[in-house]
Amino acid sequence: MKITPHLLLGVLLLTGASRSEAQVDTTYLSLHDCIRLARANGPLGMMARNAYDNKQASYRSFTATYYPQLSLSGDVPGYYRSINAITLPDGSTIFTPQSQASSRVSLSLSQKIPFTGGQLFLSSGLNRIDLMDPTSQYYKSSPFTMTLQQPIFQINTYRWDMDAQGLRYKMATRELAEAMEDCASDVTTKFFDLHMASLSASNAALNLAINDTLYKISKGRFNVGKIAENDLLQSELAYLNAQTQLENANVGLSRSRNDLKTALGLPPTAIVVLLPPSKIPDVEIDAAKALEQALQNRSDAVNFELQKLTADRNVSQAKSDNYFSATLTASMGYNQRAPVFNDAYNNLLEQRQFSLNFSVPIFRWGAGSSAVDAAIADQKRTEVSINQQRHDFEQEVLYQAARLNLLRRQVVVAAKSDTIAQRRFDVAKDRYLIGKIDIPNLFLAQSEKDNARRANTQTLWDYWSTYFRVRRLTLYDFETKESLVVGKGE
Repeated sequence: MKITPHLLLGVLLLTGASRSEAQVDTTYLSLHDCIRLARANGPLGMMARNAYDNKQASYRSFTATYYPQLSLSGDVPGYYRSINAITLPDGSTIFTPQSQASSRVSLSLSQKIPFTGGQLFLSSGLNRIDLMDPTSQYYKSSPFTMTLQQPIFQINTYRWDMDAQGLRYKMATRELAEAMEDCASDVTTKFFDLHMASLSASNAALNLAINDTLYKISKGRFNVGKIAENDLLQSELAYLNAQTQLENANVGLSRSRNDLKTALGLPPTAIVVLLPPSKIPDVEIDAAKALEQALQNRSDAVNFELQKLTADRNVSQAKSDNYFSATLTASMGYNQRAPVFNDAYNNLLEQRQFSLNFSVPIFRWGAGSSAVDAAIADQKRTEVSINQQRHDFEQEVLYQAARLNLLRRQVVVAAKSDTIAQRRFDVAKDRYLIGKIDIPNLFLAQSEKDNARRANTQTLWDYWSTYFRVRRLTLYDFETKESLVVGKGE
């Protein structure tokens, strides 16, 4: 073989590339490996967990407000000096300068009462007033005070809030599982996009080599008069097109590779080699089972409950605002005043307070009844919307379950078609080399081979995409027969 400068340069480049790749660890990844990496390290997986942590923390913050709340409050000494109008016992008024300082400290324990909608307070406090001219001081103590505030003929907002927050937390656990399945679907798309790009690049490189050989053979046959010039030109055109296809395929391959590495949280320098799935789960989806699990597990089903709960609450609130309502406040305790601190806690006096604040709408120009009508109309609209959403949801589950079963059979057919098309091309190529068929028939076999290869990969792609779509719709693993919702928040 004659060693040309171009050949020597090519050998050096290949040697350098091999050494460079050898210095970087190659990662071999299957589809399930990619999904695990994306869920653990990818941006979608991390955002899903952060969103769940946020909702979980919000729920814990909400539930904590229903436990006893202890607080300490007070005022630092506040100084006051001014000339004020003072009313004397005989009814006359004089202007007298006043100068004083005051301070206060209070320890309070509050507790919401979810079953009644009221609130209970226990408190203990101390006040001190210092008069500057003449100099004197006074203490007022309240060692113990118990206060009850109870709405009457009003909706129990605490109970409604607890039910709504419970449903939101229940939704959050399901939304986390759905987000993880969304992550799996996204990675599946990028996995097969890279796999398809790799096949296109390798197929383009193979076609270029084949067309290079065929073009050289065609030139030899044309020189000895065995083929027409038209066949030679067609062979040359196929060779040039193969070069263009290889360049385009390499550009697409680079883009797809970078997209997948980003989704997996891998560094740009990582070398990834895909291990295409050779088998599919041997699972036939039962549509009735899929629908049952979807209604049991999905966040949409919980969201239907939350929408109905919100509409019902708005109706109850509108009716409550349109009728008699009252708030009862009652307190009892002990207090005392004295110029000496210790005396402020001796011979305590009983203190009591009772009040009933009420509100009765008498005439509002129809505002109250209109608000009730609007809330009832929105409640009916919500019910219709929920029924429509539930119907669409159920139909989507049934359709995707049936489609997955269909794709499971199509995968077998596509794999068989790929094998037949490859074999047919090999036979056609051998027959062309011995002059038994013309070049158009060879190129037809080559085109069918390429289409069958792409169709096989696309069918696998469609199957796995639908597989994870069914998992997301049902939040159920039909292989292990287990729910995908961990800690259902119930």
